[in-house]
Amino acid sequence: MTTPRVEVAITIRAARERVFDAWLDPDRLARFLCAGATHVACIEVDAREGGQFRVVMASERGEYDHRGHYLEIARPERLRFTWTSASTSGVATDVTVTFEETDEGTRVTLVHVGLPPEAAAEHTRGWRSILQKCRDAMRAGTPR
Repeated sequence: MTTPRVEVAITIRAARERVFDAWLDPDRLARFLCAGATHVACIEVDAREGGQFRVVMASERGEYDHRGHYLEIARPERLRFTWTSASTSGVATDVTVTFEETDEGTRVTLVHVGLPPEAAAEHTRGWRSILQKCRDAMRAGTPR
């Protein structure tokens, strides 16, 4: 049985380097690395290959801890990291985010593999929401 492959993409009207860098800066990540109606209650980022990160998404229903390790940081083209949470059954899954320069700005494509089948739909919605929040943060002129 193959595991699901989640893929979501969005175009953001901002320079590729600026969008890429936002994915490694804890202050900027805290603005968008939270799905749906959640907000970031805690974020820790060691932005280097082999470094770890932790983000706690919170809502009125509780807190949701997510952790991972940076596997590849190829600025400004690609970012690859593991993603572990309760909804991955504590298993480290694999996320690759690519940043492609286009005439309209930056095409951000996120691919998440290794998810349990029952978690694919939830992660599709979550990543879609996160990419939209990233776009909105860039549009709002998030510093740097």
